[in-house]
Amino acid sequence: MRCNRKVIRTRHLSEVEMSRLGDALADMRINDNQSLRTQAMAITLLLLTGCRRGEILSLQWSDLRGARLGLKDSKTGPRTVWLGQEAVDLLASHPRLPKVPWIFWNEQRRKPIMDVQSAWNQVRGAAGLRDSRLHDLRHTFASHAVMNRESLPMIGKLLGHRCIQSTARYAHLDDAHLLDAAEENGRAIELALAGAS
Repeated sequence: MRCNRKVIRTRHLSEVEMSRLGDALADMRINDNQSLRTQAMAITLLLLTGCRRGEILSLQWSDLRGARLGLKDSKTGPRTVWLGQEAVDLLASHPRLPKVPWIFWNEQRRKPIMDVQSAWNQVRGAAGLRDSRLHDLRHTFASHAVMNRESLPMIGKLLGHRCIQSTARYAHLDDAHLLDAAEENGRAIELALAGAS
C-alpha cells in the first residue's frame, strides 16, 4: 500500500501552550453564545481524540457506543475511535437535543455545525497561539502519545492511518522528552559498561 508523501508542516503544542489552550477552551465552553460553546466542545474533542475535523463535526449520537465512536466514513474508511475518560465525560456533559441526531448542532441555524474556524481563531488568540492551525491538534495528540511511549503502530490505529509512514510524520517529541530519552539511554549504557568491567 502506498502512503501519501506530501510534506506536512509539523507543529505540536508544548505543555505551556496546552495549558493556555485548556484555559481558553474552558472559558469558551461556558460562554453565553451557544454556537461558541458547541464549537469549543468540538475543538476539545478534536484534541482528546486526534480525529480529523470532518470526523468530529459529522458525528451523530448513534456513533457514540460507550467508550468509542463508530465512524461510518473517515478518510480511510469506517473505523473505531477509542475514547479516554476525558472524552467520554465531555460528551456526557454535552446537551442532547430531542429529535436531533447530530452531536454538534447549531440551534439557531437548525443544522449541524460545518466549521469551527471562527471559534478556533478566538481560542487560539486568547491562548496566544496565533501561528497554530486547527490540524495541529491532531499532531499534538500524536506527539503526546509518543511521549507517553505508545508505539507508532498503536498511534497509527488511534489516528486512523493506513501506513506507519503517515503516523511518523505526526509524531513529534519536544526537547524535554528528547533530553530525558538521551539521559535514560546514557544511564543504561553506563550501567552496561560498568557491568562489563
